Amino acid sequence: MATQAKIGGGKRVLFAVLATILFFVLVEVGFRIVVSATSDRLVQMIDNYRARYYSHINQELKYRPHPYFGYTRLDRGGQDAINTLGFWGPEWAVEKPPNTVRVVALGGSTTAGPTAWPYQLEEILNLELEDVEVEVLNLGIGGWTSAEAVAAFAMVGLSFSPDLVVVHCVNNDMEPMRAMQPKVDYSHYRRAMNVVQTDAGAARFRQDTGDIVDAVVAKWSKLYVYAKLFQSGQVSPRASLHSLTTWSNDTQPEPGERGVAIFERNMRSIAALASVNGAQTVIATMPALSTKVPGIPTVPDGHLRSLEAQNQRLRDLAKAEGWILADLAQLSGELTPYYEDAIHVNMDGERIKAKGVADALSEAGLFGLGAPPPVTPDEASP
Repeated sequence: MATQAKIGGGKRVLFAVLATILFFVLVEVGFRIVVSATSDRLVQMIDNYRARYYSHINQELKYRPHPYFGYTRLDRGGQDAINTLGFWGPEWAVEKPPNTVRVVALGGSTTAGPTAWPYQLEEILNLELEDVEVEVLNLGIGGWTSAEAVAAFAMVGLSFSPDLVVVHCVNNDMEPMRAMQPKVDYSHYRRAMNVVQTDAGAARFRQDTGDIVDAVVAKWSKLYVYAKLFQSGQVSPRASLHSLTTWSNDTQPEPGERGVAIFERNMRSIAALASVNGAQTVIATMPALSTKVPGIPTVPDGHLRSLEAQNQRLRDLAKAEGWILADLAQLSGELTPYYEDAIHVNMDGERIKAKGVADALSEAGLFGLGAPPPVTPDEASP
C-alpha cells in the first residue's frame, strides 16, 4: 500500500509539473500572437533587449572600475572617443602649451559626452578669444557625484595645470545627501563596482547561477522579457550603472544638515584645490524641465523643488565664497524645446548651456572676455 501511495503521489507531482509547463507554454504562445498582431514597437523593444543583454551572458560594460574614483569610461572604439584616462575627448598633453587657457569641467551625465556643454564651451571661447588657445578637459562621467569630482580633480584635473574649473555637480548628489545617516566619504552611497575586471582593464558582469537561469528564461520567453521591461525599463538591472555602483539607503524627503554639510565641503574642497594651484572656480546650477512636453515624462513637483533648493545652495555658496556663478537654472525656460528628459538636453541645448557658462566668464571679465577697454593716459586726463 505504501508503495502504491508513493507511486500515486509521484504521478500527481509529475502531472502538476506537466500542467504548469503546458500553462506557461500556452500563455507564452498567446502573448506572442497578441503582441505580433498589435505592436511592432513592443516586438522590437523585446528583440533589442535580448540582443543587448543576452547575446552572451558575460558581456563587457562600457565602464571600467577605477581604484580611486569608482569608475571611468572604457574606450570600445566606434563613436565612444574615450582617452586612455577614461574620459571623453582626445589625449591631453600634461605640459600646457604656451598661450593656452585650460578649463577643467566636472560633473555627471549632464557634463559627459562628445557633444556636451564642455565641448561647446571650447568652441565658443576659441571663437571669442583671439590671442590664446582654449582647451576644455571634460572630466564628467555619468552618475558621478561631487565626491568623485573631488578625487578626479585632485588626481587628474590638476595634473594638466588648469586655469579654471567649472563644477556642474548638482542632481546626482541629492540621493546621497538624503540618506538618514550619511557618511563623510559617501561610502554609505557609493560601493566598489560589482563586476569582474579583466586583465585588459575591461569589466564584465558577474556570472552566477541566477544569471544563467535568467538568460535561459529570457532566451525562451518573450513574456519574461516583457515583464523585465515593464518592471525596470529598457536597462537591465544587472547592467544598470546605478545598481552596480551604489548601495540602497534609508532616505528622507530632503537632505539633513549633515548631508548638506558634506556636499558643501566637497564643493569647497574643489575650489580650495583650484585656488592653491592658481585656478579659479565656476559653479554651475542645473536647469530642469518644468513644463509639460509631449513624449517626455513630467518631472515630479517634489523633485523640482528639491533641485531648486540644491541650486539655491550653490548660489549661496558662490556668493559667500566669491566664486563665479553660472546660473544655468535660469535658462530652464529657454531650454524647454531641447530637453530629452527631466535634466538632459540635446546638442542645441548643450550649446545654450555652454553660452551660459561663457557669459558668466564674460561678466567676471575672465581672460579678457567682456572686460572694459584699457584707459589710455590721454583719456584719463581731465
